[in-house]
Amino acid sequence: MSYFIPERHKRKSPLPMLILGSLCLFALYYAFTANQKTVPVLPENAVRPHLVSWLEENPDAWPAQDPIFNPVAVRRIYRRTDYRLLWFDNYSLSDTANDLLKQLTASSSGNPSSLVDYRYHLGYFDRTLRDTPQRLQMAAVLDVLLTDAFISYAQDTQLDKLNPDSRKYHPRPRRKDITPVNTTEGGFQMASTRFYARAEDSGRKYFRGYNRGSEKRDGRSVDRSTYYTQRGQSQRRSRPTTYSGSTRYGTSHSARYSTRSYPRTYGSSMPRYRNLSDGPTAMPPASGEGIWLEENTPFGGDAQALRQQLARYRDMAATGRWRPLPAGPAMTIGAKHPHVAILRNMLAVYGDYYGYGNDPNSNKFDQRLHDAVVRFQVRHGLKPDGIVGRQTRQRLNLSPTARAHIIETNIRRREKLPANLGDNFIQVNVPGYKLNYVRNNRIKLSMNVVVGKKIHQTPEMTTRVSRVVFNPTWTVPRSILVNEILPKARSNPHGMENMGYRVVNGSGEYLPLTPSNLRTAASGGFLMRQKGGEKNILGRIKFEIPNKDDIYLHDTRAKSLFSLTDRDYSHGCVRLAKPRQLAEALLRDEPGDWSRFRIDQLTTGDDTTEVRMKNQNVKVYITYWTAWVDGEGRMHFRPDIYGKDGLAVNQFD
Repeated sequence: MSYFIPERHKRKSPLPMLILGSLCLFALYYAFTANQKTVPVLPENAVRPHLVSWLEENPDAWPAQDPIFNPVAVRRIYRRTDYRLLWFDNYSLSDTANDLLKQLTASSSGNPSSLVDYRYHLGYFDRTLRDTPQRLQMAAVLDVLLTDAFISYAQDTQLDKLNPDSRKYHPRPRRKDITPVNTTEGGFQMASTRFYARAEDSGRKYFRGYNRGSEKRDGRSVDRSTYYTQRGQSQRRSRPTTYSGSTRYGTSHSARYSTRSYPRTYGSSMPRYRNLSDGPTAMPPASGEGIWLEENTPFGGDAQALRQQLARYRDMAATGRWRPLPAGPAMTIGAKHPHVAILRNMLAVYGDYYGYGNDPNSNKFDQRLHDAVVRFQVRHGLKPDGIVGRQTRQRLNLSPTARAHIIETNIRRREKLPANLGDNFIQVNVPGYKLNYVRNNRIKLSMNVVVGKKIHQTPEMTTRVSRVVFNPTWTVPRSILVNEILPKARSNPHGMENMGYRVVNGSGEYLPLTPSNLRTAASGGFLMRQKGGEKNILGRIKFEIPNKDDIYLHDTRAKSLFSLTDRDYSHGCVRLAKPRQLAEALLRDEPGDWSRFRIDQLTTGDDTTEVRMKNQNVKVYITYWTAWVDGEGRMHFRPDIYGKDGLAVNQFD
């Protein structure tokens, strides 16, 4: 008798298999969701090989573009902490790191020196912290740069290098709320962090592009730039009365296009001239330029001095004493490196280093070498920070033979101009980003300028100042109209009208930015003009200089550009850092009262005032000098920003 019954196997229930499969699926789902919530753990000693390599064994292997500005102090700190990360909780920034980022950003805000941002690595952090670092090497680099920025901030706090004016208009005085180093055994820590922002805010939102200018007042988020604009408008609420001695556009036109009356009508005619009468009644706002304190330094800039320097650089090349600085890490005061001796010898050849018996073969970057680097940087238009970084190294390694070629080219440029430039003239040197106002061969006023981009080059010319215009209007050039203004006007006509833009017909009437009027402007039938005032792209003052390229000197609303080292950002015109001071200097020989107070009054409101220069002897020379000798005999070089020298090594990327 057989006990094998096959029918029972066919009738077996599938329920156990379904239950088992469901359990497996649930386990897989639970594991997946748990993995999604798991924070990656950064092993405690995982970064140690990287830090030891970069800080001790092979500094040339440092992978970041930003250099370490305080290598000695950074190395000492990581030695004491056994090369562990100081600013991270796993792969995320710690609360202390976020507090440091807030303080660094707050300290640099409003400071006119771009060197502060550079030394605090704010640009690098801004680019890198958009996403949480997920790579071990990236976290290590960020940690080192945060430590380096912390040390730089501590030095600036102790030496009071931070600009106090950056805190001038804050509703409450900003204190230096980080005690730099608490010298406890085994390391360091930030002793105190007190901020007006909320503690739960992330540090990276305080960077450019992340509400850097916002703050909290009465529980509301307020944009500081908007707040200050409103404050300035309240100061300018009373419009000054009219003046005598010049011509001004009619107030009926200005009133018709003020913010209140704008919607009622557009059909006014072009502004008419009328006489002015005295009677200033309102205090104008501060322009931020400061009072003009007349300089008195010699101008120089003659061809004979260039010929003498040409002979000197040819001799320098013939002796063979000069040799380039090898590739290596950034160096600054306090560093010890074999390249320091080469740097000292190179600066002695250039005439910037004065040894006075010091050991020329020393590998220590001392104070005298720092001063020599600063002198070299000043002569070459670099940031005078005493740091031998990429650009300073590139300028150092421009050979005497190449420099001799540059000097020869500039001798030919100088010889095209009159030997005597005159008793009263303005010189704008495009590669130097500088304007000098000269009287009797002495510089009376000097200022930074912004010049044309490479695709919109500022041309060389010799002309004169014909008139000074306060609150100028701007007729948009055809190329800018088609490529830039019309697309903005089509997408946001109301916003462009608030900026003062109007279409102008053949009769000179201002018309609204309707689709029909914009189409006519696009076809060339109408012009587009921006009325004068606070929002005008030309700023408050324009200096007309007759020329075929329609170039002029003018004010600008983009004041932050003047703190940059490279300032080629315009469409060809020359933007001035101190237009009111230049107006005061030029108009003092004109009839009438042209005090700074009156100039400030003329640059309020939106009425346009033109002053025709009776003194037609103020020449304007827009030059392209990449090499010149100043009035104190110092040789200056600048990069060939437009590629006119025919020498690739003299051009920056």
